Amino acid sequence: MESFLKENASAFFGLLGAFLGGFLSFFASWAIKNREYSLRIWDRLLERRIKSHENLIAIAVEMRVMVTLGGKEDDGEIARSPHVLFSKEVFEAWLARFTQRTQEGSTWLTTKAKREVNFVQDYLVTLHASLAEVPSDKYLAVGQVLRQDFISISSELEKSAYDYFENEISKRKLSQLSEWHKYPRQHTEARLTSTALISKWDSVRKAASHKT
Repeated sequence: MESFLKENASAFFGLLGAFLGGFLSFFASWAIKNREYSLRIWDRLLERRIKSHENLIAIAVEMRVMVTLGGKEDDGEIARSPHVLFSKEVFEAWLARFTQRTQEGSTWLTTKAKREVNFVQDYLVTLHASLAEVPSDKYLAVGQVLRQDFISISSELEKSAYDYFENEISKRKLSQLSEWHKYPRQHTEARLTSTALISKWDSVRKAASHKT
């Protein structure tokens, strides 16, 4: 046996080398293909995450588009109102689009962005309920009172989306779906209470009932 191994050592080690070489080549090829597959999957996920956060920025910009009303405010600024409150029909159509657009991409948003979206939704649902009996032609007057709400809320929504591009876009990691997607109740209530919709409700009601 020993003599056989000595006589065939070169052939044996040649076969062993070929086997190991083939195995290593197969393993390397498999590792490369597996990485390429993972990168393709992540590219698809990244596209969806980017689109979802870009969508929030677009929504935030829409909320800040203003209609000039003529005249000036008490502080000297030009009187303006959010375009989305141009009329009851415009607001309800925009609210439906807001809900659809944010829900479609909610899975891909960061937890911070999800929480901000849900706060905006709470505000808009409260506003919608509050305006249920307000005539359509009074919406711009109401919007004049609520203008700063729309500016502030949309700015925070935009910041939550930009935070993803600034801090998380390069991380190959999705947000944990198990993380609670809303702010603590006390936080939400405190922010809603500080809005003009709640803190200046008498002014909102006066604008809604003012005879032209």
